[in-house]
Amino acid sequence: MLNYAFFERRLNKFNDYVLQGNEPSAAMMRKLGCVQEGVRRQVIYTDGKYQDLILFGLTKDEFMEKEGLV
Repeated sequence: MLNYAFFERRLNKFNDYVLQGNEPSAAMMRKLGCVQEGVRRQVIYTDGKYQDLILFGLTKDEFMEKEGLV
């Protein structure tokens, strides 16, 4: 999917959010090479309380370096 996004769609950066406390999703983002860029505080209301979203990002250059395409 990231190959398609960066090389076919010509995106320069991929971003995604993970609900705070969802460690399996955060681990997947890190495994893809994404870097935690910030926190959007108390933006999701679920299970009777507001929760934070963790922002992850990956640039095309970072992706190419991780995949050995540089």
